Amino acid sequence: MICVTDVNIWIDLHNADVLDAVFELEHPWRTPDIIVRDEMLTVDRSLLVELGLAVRMLSGKELNRIAALNGRFPNPSPKDLAALVVADADDGIVVTGDAPLRAAAEAEDATVHGVLWILDQLVDQDVITPTRAAAALDAMIQ
Repeated sequence: MICVTDVNIWIDLHNADVLDAVFELEHPWRTPDIIVRDEMLTVDRSLLVELGLAVRMLSGKELNRIAALNGRFPNPSPKDLAALVVADADDGIVVTGDAPLRAAAEAEDATVHGVLWILDQLVDQDVITPTRAAAALDAMIQ
């Protein structure tokens, strides 16, 4: 299953010091190019790409879909809505901690998960221990 993210997931995972572990999961990770270009300011973009994050260019048709969705869902930013558009186009899921994006994804019948799901996946797939997951969650909260 392709996991399409917005920027806040990477900030949380960076703060929790589990970026490298995420790319050991069996899921491919993808994010729209406009998120990497315009929003990814506190996490090393090149490191994420090196680790395995695929940066997905948007087509003109997809940009038009973002504009249409933004008319229906004004609270998530158009850049965040790009994750929903890519997830839909690529038959993936949306992974976000952004409440407005989560609500828009659910309204569009997209599968959506957050950082707790990622931590569960890391433990379920024996990538990290439950103790490390708890420490990661604590770091995110801090």
